Amino acid sequence: MIFEFCKIRLNIMLKNIVLLSILMLSSCSTDRKVSDKVSIMLDVPVSPIKTYFKEHFDFESFIAIETTDSFLVSDIKKIVRSDDNILLLSGNRSVFLIDAHSGKLKVCIDKCGNGPGESKRIIDIAFNEELGQILLYNDFYKLLVFDLKGDFLSEVKVGEMYENVTCRRGEVLFYNKLNGYSCYPYMLKIYNLKNKTWRTVGDDIKIDFPIRSRGLQMVNSKRVWFNAPLDYKLYCFEDDTPAAHYQLDISMAKLSDDLIKKSISDPQTFFNEVSMGKIVYSLNSLRETENFLIFHSNQTGLFLFDKKENKLYVDEFLMDDIFYINSGDYYPHEGDDNSVMFLLTADRWINHPELMSGLPTEWRNKANALNIKEDDNPILFFFKEKNKLE
Repeated sequence: MIFEFCKIRLNIMLKNIVLLSILMLSSCSTDRKVSDKVSIMLDVPVSPIKTYFKEHFDFESFIAIETTDSFLVSDIKKIVRSDDNILLLSGNRSVFLIDAHSGKLKVCIDKCGNGPGESKRIIDIAFNEELGQILLYNDFYKLLVFDLKGDFLSEVKVGEMYENVTCRRGEVLFYNKLNGYSCYPYMLKIYNLKNKTWRTVGDDIKIDFPIRSRGLQMVNSKRVWFNAPLDYKLYCFEDDTPAAHYQLDISMAKLSDDLIKKSISDPQTFFNEVSMGKIVYSLNSLRETENFLIFHSNQTGLFLFDKKENKLYVDEFLMDDIFYINSGDYYPHEGDDNSVMFLLTADRWINHPELMSGLPTEWRNKANALNIKEDDNPILFFFKEKNKLE
């Protein structure tokens, strides 16, 4: 009888072990891998054009960022537009909350140190629209949370260095873990601000390549899009899974293994060969509007993918009637607003009245009234899809 009892207990234990194993496997499977199966291959035009953007986008507005002795923007690293607010990360380690209509400063967060709410360097910023919170990710590998008054609320230990962060539907997405010259661009670490839980999605694939183009590798617009170094696919994060939706067929894109090694050992030679050969090693700065995907590469020109036509265009436009805005001025802001942003320095504004002849009369009057000076803060120009203008 004792033997039968032990046998029953053993069977129960074995069933529990099997059940536990199944649950563990099921739990691991929630960390979904990147799908690299591309649905659409895009042919890159041999010859760029100069009118496609202007045919499909119109001027929407500009925001001249207020300039004072205590409010100087050294360089813009990130911009998030949300209703009445512009959240801006400056190269001098400061974060500004700006009125999206007047350009006036509302809040400045510049707490340098290693205490609560302080940073030595701010790596990236995000905006939690649901709760009206400013999120800072710093070089102490912490996520700092502030209210719209700039008061420090809380912090979360991230524990690792990531290249970019964004916030979407109450979750913070950390993109591209860095480790020396190496990076992990196919993996997203995600923090839920409500239930304070972590999860990881994507593939733990390491890329040994240190070079980054000007721009952003991850941008939150209609959806969250990201691009990996040495990869010519356009990845989107939706349904909790990163997936490659498109791939560019770029004949000049391939880097030799020797040139990839030179990106670490001999950067000057690397850039010389890339420039002379017009080699594309990176896609970046991808924003999505209602009908288009807009993005950059490390070469000149602005890529515009028409989602309805399933066709890719490369535009090297120049707006000679609006401050000589060109494709090099494009910089991706975050926000689902069907707009495309260009950054202009103040010196482009002055001494040439003809440079604003393409603006509507109302905006020309506003521009003249601003009395912009050469050393003023940058100006943000927004263009919107023509069929979305009210």
